Amino acid sequence: MSMIRWLFLAAIAVGFVLLAVSNWTLVDFVLPDGTLAPVPLPLLLAAAFFTGVVPTWIWHGLMRPLIEARRSRSPAKAEVAEIAAPADV
Repeated sequence: MSMIRWLFLAAIAVGFVLLAVSNWTLVDFVLPDGTLAPVPLPLLLAAAFFTGVVPTWIWHGLMRPLIEARRSRSPAKAEVAEIAAPADV
């Protein structure tokens, strides 16, 4: 199953590279001081993607130990259901 996952990820990576190469056009990006900077479109899209993914990834990485600590402090509320024996007819 691990091999299939890596093959799938490799196929997605190859597809992304082919798409990036075919769309390698310069786009005008307006900097905060008002100047225009020509930036390749795949680079701009990758920067926008990682601008959203990295803070979320860091947030989840920081919250995971807190959630696990909270789970270990609270007692497990396992309720055992008792099953009645069938009635004689």
